[in-house]
Amino acid sequence: MRERRILNERGFTLLESLFQLTVFVFFSSITLLILLWVRDLRQIEMMKDEVNWELFVYDLHQYNMNSASGKVLSSSMLQLEILNDPEERLFVFDKSAEHLRKRSNKGGNEIMLPFVENWELAIIGNELNMKVVMKDGTKRERDLVLPLPPK
Repeated sequence: MRERRILNERGFTLLESLFQLTVFVFFSSITLLILLWVRDLRQIEMMKDEVNWELFVYDLHQYNMNSASGKVLSSSMLQLEILNDPEERLFVFDKSAEHLRKRSNKGGNEIMLPFVENWELAIIGNELNMKVVMKDGTKRERDLVLPLPPK
């Protein structure tokens, strides 16, 4: 009886093996496409963060170039007085809960750089050194030349 049972068991046929191979190749190719898609999304996110940083530095530079004076109020707060401004506005750049923002003494807030973990300012001579740590852990640093204080 044992011999009869062994004779009745069948192995994989060639057709079944080809079908399984086809299914394996299909799912492998889909998995590879998903992995490539996730990698591309990560690269796009990194480029977006880099563009946000460069736009923040450019905007801050523009305010700096049009300011009469600039001073660091604390290690995370910068004040710029706009040159020839009829409203005599002072702009303060500081860190809110998780963003770098611009505030005016005449009211209003504007987010300048989103998702910031830490922002440190230091003055060395007439240069302002900015160090930023983003929420994802990336670190960025830039120097700006501050306008000389009025005499």
